[in-house]
Amino acid sequence: MRVISKMILLVPQLALLHWASSLELASAQNPKAAGPTDPSAKFFEDPAVRLLRLELADSAFAALRRQARIYVAGTFSDGRVVLTNIGVHLKGMGSFRAIDDKPSFSLKFDEFSGGQNYCGLTKLMLNNSAQDPSYLAELLGTQLFRDAGLPAARVTYVRVVLNGRELGLHLAIEGMNKRFLKRYFSKSNGNLYEGYLQDVDGRLDQDGGIRTDQGDVHALFTAAMTDDPAKRFIKLNQVLDVDRFSSFAAMEVLLSHWDGYCLHTNNYRLYHDPRTDKMVFVAHGLDGVLRRPNLSIKPPLKGIVARALFTTSEGRSLYEHRIRELYTNIFRAVIITNRLNVALTRLRAARLKARELADIENKAAVMSQRILQRIQRAGEQMAGIEPSTLAFDDTGIARLNGWREEPDIGSPEIDRPRVNERATLHIDANRVECRASWRLWTFLKPGQYQFEGLVRTSGIRNGGAGLRISGDTRNLRIAGDSPWRPLRHAFTIEEGTGDVELVCELRTYLGGGEAWFDEQSLVVRRLR
Repeated sequence: MRVISKMILLVPQLALLHWASSLELASAQNPKAAGPTDPSAKFFEDPAVRLLRLELADSAFAALRRQARIYVAGTFSDGRVVLTNIGVHLKGMGSFRAIDDKPSFSLKFDEFSGGQNYCGLTKLMLNNSAQDPSYLAELLGTQLFRDAGLPAARVTYVRVVLNGRELGLHLAIEGMNKRFLKRYFSKSNGNLYEGYLQDVDGRLDQDGGIRTDQGDVHALFTAAMTDDPAKRFIKLNQVLDVDRFSSFAAMEVLLSHWDGYCLHTNNYRLYHDPRTDKMVFVAHGLDGVLRRPNLSIKPPLKGIVARALFTTSEGRSLYEHRIRELYTNIFRAVIITNRLNVALTRLRAARLKARELADIENKAAVMSQRILQRIQRAGEQMAGIEPSTLAFDDTGIARLNGWREEPDIGSPEIDRPRVNERATLHIDANRVECRASWRLWTFLKPGQYQFEGLVRTSGIRNGGAGLRISGDTRNLRIAGDSPWRPLRHAFTIEEGTGDVELVCELRTYLGGGEAWFDEQSLVVRRLR
């Protein structure tokens, strides 16, 4: 990618004028999104954190234990409005929690009662934010996508009570259905797809639309596979809104949305706009944004569509122009940190439990630091300063430090004891199901590497402990009562990537168990 001039930091008048015109265009294309008549706006703009109560009959509760993703009938109340016979099921992938834990919910208000809605919404998601203990990533990320003139769900905070049991804070996120689409597109009857670890070369989950043969997805894939770059751009422009996709990709990169389409072919929606007859990517699942300050701002090449577009001169030019524009006018510290502080003010008045609020405050401080780091690192790269890479010695070994703990499932004990004079990273599942890890972000040049170290386990009867990098499938893991054993995980860094998260992980089911990772032995070896 060409070196991006320091002049972008000066916010040239021409860029501001162009940005203003692009926002006017986005508003003109989405008059319903900009209008004041949307009844759901009152819900999402309410400064108070509402208390939502869900009531399920014993039979419905038991049904969700057996089949968590099948709608059952329930009653919903916010203290003023009571809706009966709504649809309720559990949701989530990595954040999934069972009905007896702190689950996430999908609420469909008209599932069993036609025409029923809540504040103009027929569908609402209540996310437990299990993978984002700051409760800020989704809130800040979706707003920045909307700032860029791109469709993204609105988010607010609620407290949830299930059958009288306080579940605590949740994120309320509007469902992506026809009512959502009407706010951004003049027609809402096009095909709407979901992408979870699936690119456009396979069949996607389909949420809406009349035709189910997915010929539009195949047409996008076919265009992306065109060999000649000049012809490829022309064909892509016929089936893809390339301008919006360039903005979408640039915003994913600025937000370091490592678990989105362009960097991981995951967590995205794809809409076939009937008015333009073109495909539009929609941001989704933003609970992991703003974690990777050093992520490269080069055009992302992981997804088929991103690689196809940004390896053409026209597509690369679009991306480079748009990321400059968004960085200068949207991705600004004053905007993001002000929103973070407003969110914290709301939560301090939400009557959360003291421990819950204190934990959020601590995680918000870390998030605030990462935001400032990301803005600085992106600016440095735009000025031609590449991120610092991991340093290797003459034998090709890089030592590691700066590990952070990350509990995910269960209530594990995570600490750093010394064991027979060894400094260790320790995880104890506390005899229950657990998924937890020690993690470290680093930046590597293209090449082949191996993450390795010594691991010891005790009492693991179901599950195991191992080493990997985030995004890779889990390989060899050890279990039972094992003495110190060497483990290795080989991986490749391709051109255009480089930001890597190293993971020392424990996963247990019934019975729990413990794992120790010898901190001094944890290294990255350069293979080639």
